[in-house]
Amino acid sequence: MSAIGRLAVASLGLVLAPWLLAVRADEIAPSWMTVDAATQRVRLLLVGSADGANGTMNFNGYGQGEMSVTVPFGWTVRVDFENKGLAALPHSLTIINPVTPLPIEDGVPAFPRALTIRLVSGLLAGETDWFEFVADKEGRFLFFCGVTGHGVAGMWDYLIVSKEAKVPSVHVTRKK
Repeated sequence: MSAIGRLAVASLGLVLAPWLLAVRADEIAPSWMTVDAATQRVRLLLVGSADGANGTMNFNGYGQGEMSVTVPFGWTVRVDFENKGLAALPHSLTIINPVTPLPIEDGVPAFPRALTIRLVSGLLAGETDWFEFVADKEGRFLFFCGVTGHGVAGMWDYLIVSKEAKVPSVHVTRKK
């Protein structure tokens, strides 16, 4: 290849490099996720009504499936939930199987004990709760607010349990 050809290829690489990097821009390394690969444990801090996104119907600022948390099959998942309570609304959290239509309230947990207290009435602004479970079912599930009308208003995101995943990861479809 001529020097001009090599220069053209190099220039094309510089032009394409930012685009290639942007392909993985949907993956984030959030401060709210702690991973202990040695013990196969992941800890998530999910904040209800974290900001004004989706009319405050969000987890960590994401709603309507904009965020997907993937965990390896068999790992222990601890979820710390905090209701930031913007707009003074109560919120709750459970992990449910994806169903159509979404429940108006409540929701049957996909994993034993994978829900906060007061699922339908919700936690008030500033209140916290936590739960822990083993991700022993492969598939796609929903982080879901069980307060009447909240989940159907878009207060849900994805939890994916994967036998192929080696470590937990978070993917988003909307940049903040």
